[in-house]
Amino acid sequence: MITIGPDATAEDAASKLGRADVRRLFVVEGDGRLAGVLSRADVLRLFLVPDEVVRERVLRAVPAGVTATVSEGVVTLGGRVERRSQALSAIRVAWALPGVVGVAGAVEHEVDDVDPGVA
Repeated sequence: MITIGPDATAEDAASKLGRADVRRLFVVEGDGRLAGVLSRADVLRLFLVPDEVVRERVLRAVPAGVTATVSEGVVTLGGRVERRSQALSAIRVAWALPGVVGVAGAVEHEVDDVDPGVA
């Protein structure tokens, strides 16, 4: 029987479910009493975010000029920004948002302010 405490985070539960390769975790109080059962589906539901919500979050967080489409949690970035650092920032920001499972595409830039010696 694989257990977890009632104060564990969703990330802790997801990690434990994955490492132990089980479908359920038993939530046990400090004194050993069973407080509940947590399934993979319960944990997964916490991380699922509708594509339109992900898209709105991405567009609010990235620089102007960046476009985004989302399908099944995969964000495809496009558009054009002035500086390469803005394009790279858009990728990092998209990856960090809840519900994003992948980032694809490319954001074009006018000026390479990251490595100006490269054409």
